[in-house]
Amino acid sequence: MKNIKNIMLLKFYFLASILILSLNSCSNDEGGAFGTLAVTGISKSVIDDPLVEGDRKVDVPTDVINAGNTYIIRGSGFSSLKSISFNGLESAFNPTFVTDNAIVIAVDQATPYYNEMDEMKIVTNGGTLNYKVKIRPPFPNISGFPINPNPGDIITIKGEYFLRPVVNFGTTSVEPISSTLTEIKVQVPSDIQYKYLSVTNVSGTTVAGQSFGSAIFDDAYTSLKAYDGLWNASDGYNTAYDKDAKQGTKSIQWKAGGWNGLYVGIDKTKVDITKYKAIRITIKGERSGTVNAIVNGNYGAVFSLTFKSDWTYLEIPFSAVGNPAELTEITFQESGNFGGNTLLIDDFGLILK
Repeated sequence: MKNIKNIMLLKFYFLASILILSLNSCSNDEGGAFGTLAVTGISKSVIDDPLVEGDRKVDVPTDVINAGNTYIIRGSGFSSLKSISFNGLESAFNPTFVTDNAIVIAVDQATPYYNEMDEMKIVTNGGTLNYKVKIRPPFPNISGFPINPNPGDIITIKGEYFLRPVVNFGTTSVEPISSTLTEIKVQVPSDIQYKYLSVTNVSGTTVAGQSFGSAIFDDAYTSLKAYDGLWNASDGYNTAYDKDAKQGTKSIQWKAGGWNGLYVGIDKTKVDITKYKAIRITIKGERSGTVNAIVNGNYGAVFSLTFKSDWTYLEIPFSAVGNPAELTEITFQESGNFGGNTLLIDDFGLILK
């Protein structure tokens, strides 16, 4: 999911560069004269419902600004832009993406939207323009939910911007039991394995990056784990570390000695490996470093993972570790070559094909 979003962003900036070059060319043809400060239209850079295949469009006219999204403001008199703000909060702009006739702007995620004036303010060397436009919240942000729930369970989805939320398990819509801007309680329907959670608010839809049933660790080891342990029992090992987590509220803390290992056996009867393409893991180190990943004890196909001192999302493609026919064990070996490291591990599981 993250890679897809990054590719889309790169494609958009390529499009924006072409747009800016085109508009610069037009300005030069007109002798470089700059127009009166005015807004003639607003377009959203990308329209793409993640629940609908093949509906992606770019440069789509709109009369609504959603915080956290990118827009093209068209008009005149923008070339000496000093600032642009939405409901009183300035959004940073890249001068490369500003001409006299267009501004390409990523609206700040923190832009206020509730009981505000619904106003865009453009300030240039030539003057100030206050322009009325509807300002709405960002798309939902899903920060945590039980990844391996059972049908009938009542679960809590945590995140932000849950304004009039609609919750889907795959294509099955479920009415929330209760909801606030940061939490939704719902009852899990049947037949959710290999499907994704999505939340839609008044602005759009966000799909969680983890499919149901794919977690090996999610606040605790799940039933996919058969056994676990350390090469060196003197290493610190806390599987309920509650001071820091990426997904949910708890993570694994491993105080790894240099070149020591942590292994997790997988119950192969509960994992249909034909459904998955990779292992996912998010790691945070006391120091930036590396760990080796060994799948099913295959030391002929060791896969190195590099992480930072903040949460780093990583993937281990099965194609890079021998294309195993089944999954029985995953081992991580500290390999920073500086005498060991304290690691936090979270969001440990599998990625659907």
